[in-house]
Amino acid sequence: MNPIAQIFGALAICCSLLIYSRNEKKKLLVFKCIQDICWLVHYLLLSAFSAAATSALCVVRSVTFYGNPKKETKSKLVLLLFLLLYAVSALLTWKSIFSILPAISSSISTVAFWMKNPKHTKILAIFAALCTLSYNITVANSVSVYIGVSITILTSVTSLLIKCFQKTDSKTEKSKTEEQ
Repeated sequence: MNPIAQIFGALAICCSLLIYSRNEKKKLLVFKCIQDICWLVHYLLLSAFSAAATSALCVVRSVTFYGNPKKETKSKLVLLLFLLLYAVSALLTWKSIFSILPAISSSISTVAFWMKNPKHTKILAIFAALCTLSYNITVANSVSVYIGVSITILTSVTSLLIKCFQKTDSKTEKSKTEEQ
């Protein structure tokens, strides 16, 4: 089943290429939902049940945040509910101390997607990816996850740096215009 799992991992990676380069929250969430479904199947095939459980909750999270842009889904109560569900999933799938890492990663991601600012979402995605990387090293050991985490970190950092350089360039041009 490992080769089939890697195919689903590769599909998730393809979504990773698109997620954090999006500046529009709804588009970001669509690709994130598709990615989470692929990771869910991937982890199930690898018998990495802690990560599979949190991936399933991530699908629900993406659908909730995408489908209900109303205030009630943006409330702290909804955020706390998801954080509680991740903690419960870690307890239900507990095999070792590392079983908590997918729950931590998904909790960080949930906070990131709950926030309104895509910049904050991208910054927190880096920390979530590091938790996923740690789980993968200790439990799943999937090539797809190593590649996927690398892409998430790379695309998030690149997107953040591009915004920084764009702001710097516009300030430089404004200064040049004022000098003339």
